[in-house]
Amino acid sequence: MNTTDGLYVRKHNPFIILSDISSNPTRCAQIVNADDIDKDLAADGLPQFSYYVPNMQNDAHDTNITFAMSWFQPWFDERLKNPKFTEGTLFLITFDEDDDDTEKNHIYANIFGSSVKPKGPYTDDKKYDHYSFLKTVEDNWGLGSLDRNDTTATAFTKFLVAKH
Repeated sequence: MNTTDGLYVRKHNPFIILSDISSNPTRCAQIVNADDIDKDLAADGLPQFSYYVPNMQNDAHDTNITFAMSWFQPWFDERLKNPKFTEGTLFLITFDEDDDDTEKNHIYANIFGSSVKPKGPYTDDKKYDHYSFLKTVEDNWGLGSLDRNDTTATAFTKFLVAKH
C-alpha cells in the first residue's frame, strides 16, 4: 500500500515484516487497503481476523484524542448500522500511547463485539498490555506462542463468551 500524503507509514502494517507473509504472494495479497472492509461487509465476507490501523492523524499520534474521535466515531457508527459488522467479530480498540510520558503508560483499550460477555460489573487488577492482544489472538486460534512477552501476557479471553 502506497500513499502519497505521508499519513500512512510502514509501522501501521506489522505483518509485512514476517518472512512467511512477505515471501508468500498469497499471504501478501491478504494485506489490503482499509477501504476493503466496506467491500467485505457488503459481500457478507468479513474475514475472521482483521488488523486495522488508522493513519497518523486519525490514530491520534500526530493530533489528539479529540481529533481522532471526530474521525473514529462516525466511521465506526456508520458500520454498526449493519448487524453483519459485529457478527462473530471481536474489536479491540486501543491507543498505543498516553500523554504523560510515565513508565506506567496507561492507555485506552476496549473490546467490543458479539463474542464479548454481556455488560456487567467487571473488576480486574491484572495487567493488560499490547501483548494481551497478541495472547488473545494466539489463544483464540490455538496458535503457538512467539516465546516473547506474549508468554506471560494476560489474554482478554475472560471477557469473551467463547472462541469464534
